[in-house]
Amino acid sequence: SEYMAILSGNTDLLEKAKLEKRIASLESERKSFGKGRANSESKLQMITHDIANNEAIIAQMKADYARYEEVVQRDKDGNPINNLTIDTCQLTDEKNRRYQRIGEIYGFPISIISEPTVVDGHESVQNRFVVEGNLKYKYNNGIIAMSDTHAACMNFVNALEKIPGIIAQYEERTARLKADVPQLEAIVAKTWGKEDELKQLKSDLAALDRKITAALAPKHDENDGTENKLEQTQQPQTEVKAETTVSTIDVNTTDPSQGHKPSMVAEPQPCYPMTTNVRHFPARHSGI
Repeated sequence: SEYMAILSGNTDLLEKAKLEKRIASLESERKSFGKGRANSESKLQMITHDIANNEAIIAQMKADYARYEEVVQRDKDGNPINNLTIDTCQLTDEKNRRYQRIGEIYGFPISIISEPTVVDGHESVQNRFVVEGNLKYKYNNGIIAMSDTHAACMNFVNALEKIPGIIAQYEERTARLKADVPQLEAIVAKTWGKEDELKQLKSDLAALDRKITAALAPKHDENDGTENKLEQTQQPQTEVKAETTVSTIDVNTTDPSQGHKPSMVAEPQPCYPMTTNVRHFPARHSGI
């Protein structure tokens, strides 16, 4: 459009092309800004949710560990003494599709769940054990060591001993999330600073469009009216009213033989056409 405006030689068209180009650039910039802000807003919402969720989990774990610390017994080296109690229960792998209690340790229930798995191409069942508090805690992913009886017995107390380490991981993760919050909040709160400029450019473009339209509009109606008026004033008055004209003559004498005065109104005189090649014949006289 700018190229065509240059070729036309119309400065208004060139200015219009420049305005349209600037408006398109600003609208693209505004769209990108809005998209970036929307992405930041979505990310902020997700991070805020994760922070709240992590903090809730941390609070629950801290409550469980505080409860454990109140009852745990330790040896002289500070190692926890295993206080495991196994319930008398009759369970089969096929029936343990949900967590079921099998015992407890320091007042925390121990549960088992049986999950189907494939080992060496054969379907099998994998039993996993958890210690339940506000959350479920596992050691060695809940799998009991089959070849080490001591490790198998210590599995549940070790699950509780891991709670401080898990809390630290969640706190570190939450701290990283919180570090991104101020920047994201600043982006979300920011407004696009060129909105007024864009509105003014659109207003200028509308005014220029009206100017161009007015300049290009046909003017024959107005000119024709002027020309008609000029013609009417310049043309002579040629109209003749349809009236009957009467010619009058003055007669100064009267004909006494007629006994009355002649009419003042002249009668139309017949007009005969002149003829040519007329033959004249001698008058015949009577014999009087």
